[in-house]
Amino acid sequence: MVLSKGVPLYLHTVNELFNHNSYYLLQVKMRKILLLIATLFTVMCASASDVEKIQFANAGKFSLGVMSGFPRFEHNMPLISLDAMIGLKDGFCHTNKFGDNGAVDLGVYIGYARNEYIYNNLVYNEELQATQNLGEYTWSSWTLPASIRSAFHWEFVKNLDVYAGLQFGCSYSSTKDSPRNGGGGTERNRFKLFSNQYLGVKWMFTQHFGVKTEANMGRFIFGKRCCDLAVPLGSVGFQFNF
Repeated sequence: MVLSKGVPLYLHTVNELFNHNSYYLLQVKMRKILLLIATLFTVMCASASDVEKIQFANAGKFSLGVMSGFPRFEHNMPLISLDAMIGLKDGFCHTNKFGDNGAVDLGVYIGYARNEYIYNNLVYNEELQATQNLGEYTWSSWTLPASIRSAFHWEFVKNLDVYAGLQFGCSYSSTKDSPRNGGGGTERNRFKLFSNQYLGVKWMFTQHFGVKTEANMGRFIFGKRCCDLAVPLGSVGFQFNF
């Protein structure tokens, strides 16, 4: 819920409370979805027996992911991102069913998001006891998150790579309000640290190319709004292995 600037303070307070509750409920739903996804993969792959060792997240192998975030309720989505990972160790979990499986990688993540919209700047005049429209304003923003991240991979079936990981990084954002009829505007820059947990799935068509999707739960650990998300809740894209 977005309110125009200049409305009474108590309405902004109600708006912030609404946003906070919405984010909380959204995160609870995402946790349930992630748990459901993990359960479904476990059930579907329980009878798989055609994987005897790790195929794609091998030690020393370099991978590059290119993704776009799902549209969200926040203004800074969708988000274009790149992630570059290198395998550190593989095959350290031995099971009778899946052989020498399990792998760990380490890498970096960087994204970019930009958005812009137009709104009416409404101000309540106490003398006139009426709301005045100061004209149309343009609101624009861009966000640049970057992080270091690592994931644990397990390959249940051939060509499928399921992984879960953590990432820690920082996000720099800039927002600007300016009247459309000219004149000065206001600009604000913010720097925040964040941590994030993510769950992903890759389907590889060949040894070097595939598609991927990730679900994220990101929280800022430094900043005024702890419910902001640094990365999109969900992303889809392409995977390249070298």
